[in-house]
Amino acid sequence: MCAPRRGERHSRRVRGGRRSVPPHRGRVPLHRLRRGHVVPPRRLPPHARWPYKEPIMKEAVLITAPEFRKGETVFLSARDMACEAAPAEEDALAEKVVGRGVRAVIVGIAPYAGPLYDALGKRNGAIIARFGVGHDSVNKSLARQHRIVVTNTPGVLDVSVAEHTLWLMGCLARKVSRLEARLRAGQFAGETGMELRGKTLGILGFGAIGRRVAAIAHFGFGMRVVACDQVSPSRPPAEDGAERFTTDSEEVFRECDILSIHLPANANTRRFVNATRLAWLRPGAVLVNTARGAVLDEPALYDALASGRLAGAALDVFEREPYVPADPDKDLRKLDHVVLTPHVGSNTREANQRMAEFALENVRCFVAGQLDRLARVDQP
Repeated sequence: MCAPRRGERHSRRVRGGRRSVPPHRGRVPLHRLRRGHVVPPRRLPPHARWPYKEPIMKEAVLITAPEFRKGETVFLSARDMACEAAPAEEDALAEKVVGRGVRAVIVGIAPYAGPLYDALGKRNGAIIARFGVGHDSVNKSLARQHRIVVTNTPGVLDVSVAEHTLWLMGCLARKVSRLEARLRAGQFAGETGMELRGKTLGILGFGAIGRRVAAIAHFGFGMRVVACDQVSPSRPPAEDGAERFTTDSEEVFRECDILSIHLPANANTRRFVNATRLAWLRPGAVLVNTARGAVLDEPALYDALASGRLAGAALDVFEREPYVPADPDKDLRKLDHVVLTPHVGSNTREANQRMAEFALENVRCFVAGQLDRLARVDQP
């Protein structure tokens, strides 16, 4: 067979006519390469081609804006979830739930009392995943009526809250708020503080965070720890640094130099630390609350501080947030021996990432029907 002319293909006779076929088997002739021909890509055999997959349907999840900012990296990297920021205000959030047709929301500490449950109740099952541990902002009774599952993220923020509690104790012990105010005013004058070592720390509420605080205080600062809770601990209190455990709160109030509150907010603990119990504290004692604002009687605390009976107080949580004094004449912000922070005990990069991952995992388990794996708080 003679060589083909330029632009002509090799051919061979076949029964029924002529069929053009390449003269090579997977190779390009050198004369074509020399003439500048573009080599077409080889077509892989079917068994070697990349397997085709159907696109994954992502579950739409609405996340209140403050929480979305805290866990943005985690939320945006979720390949199986279409995470979207939403208003924290209930009416606006409920409207978006209906408009987007979602059945999963991740919320923060803002209270929800009605419209959100009606909006989610239109779906055949829904989930409210709390970004955090406390869940008093969610009405569990309404959630059950609307077949809504409520979850939280326990165990992932204990370190952050415990550390913040100890920082607040240190600020009170060394009177940091007064010293800073004086220095900013141009006064380079000191004030005598106290050491934490050897002081008695009373812990009211010996759960995961309370135990962590006890361990840091005792093993790290050499404090004597007395703990109180209505439920006996599952392991010896001494393992967590507590010298003594009791179910009698009065003993703790009367014995401690520093009282640290770690109670959950519920009907039984509302304003548990009231004027009567504050009067049990030793003169010159200080108080720290990083639990829930509802467990502390703020006007009674103001009276104890203004009278000089208590040497100081540090609060990260308030009965109304943002903080508004129950009595305008008893504004804690006017006292210079009070340290106030805006509910930031758990707000660290590390804790936010863990909470975001935990909240998303709760949503995944709900979508997959694995309800036994949820960290549920809606069951009576």
